[in-house]
Amino acid sequence: MHADLTHTWTVAELARIAGMSRSAFAAAFHAKAGETPLSYLTSWRLYRAKTLLRDTPLSVQEIAVRVGYETGTALSRVFTRREGVSPGAWRRERRRLHAA
Repeated sequence: MHADLTHTWTVAELARIAGMSRSAFAAAFHAKAGETPLSYLTSWRLYRAKTLLRDTPLSVQEIAVRVGYETGTALSRVFTRREGVSPGAWRRERRRLHAA
């Protein structure tokens, strides 16, 4: 997952790569990571999006594509649901804090 955030990962594919059944993989992943594989993928994508929002001038659309979302709108929807603010608002707040 970490090596290719843009891939459309499925639990079945991850389980196959790990050489496990889908249910055994999901259970083992959850036991180790504390969340489901696809929830972890979302968390990792948002972590990378935050890094790009903070460290680059890339647009939300460009960042979305780099972290595995087809559109800026799709990224914004997930970002806002998880973070409570839009990517643009998050970026502005980080810049404000950094300037202070």
